[in-house]
Amino acid sequence: MTEPDDLLEKADAFLKRHHPSGTAAKGDVPVLTEIIAEPAATPPHSPPGTAAPRGSTGSELLELEQRLKQSILDAIGPHIAKFVEEPLQARLDAHLQRALTALSAQVKADIEAMISDAVARAVELEIARARGQSRGS
Repeated sequence: MTEPDDLLEKADAFLKRHHPSGTAAKGDVPVLTEIIAEPAATPPHSPPGTAAPRGSTGSELLELEQRLKQSILDAIGPHIAKFVEEPLQARLDAHLQRALTALSAQVKADIEAMISDAVARAVELEIARARGQSRGS
């Protein structure tokens, strides 16, 4: 016997051992053409995380929707915060750096203008005082 055939026979034997192929085993799994009857007794309030029965009222469905929405938000909240926080921080850092660079340049220009004006006034006053002393002598 060849090796692939031997391997297939072993796989078949394994499957038959754990999943019998008789009609009883096939009857356990419904197919699309079978009609499945609903269970007669379902609890009025199912525990959180379970599906609502078909006979649920609108308020039960709304309650289920709210619980589901909250559990999803609780589960993805930290991931969304990280997903949004990192790019936002990088963009804010870039904007802040550009704004600080522009502000620094503007402050430097303003200080230079103030110093220039102060020096010009001081020179004018000194010239006026020097002229006043030379006329008075």
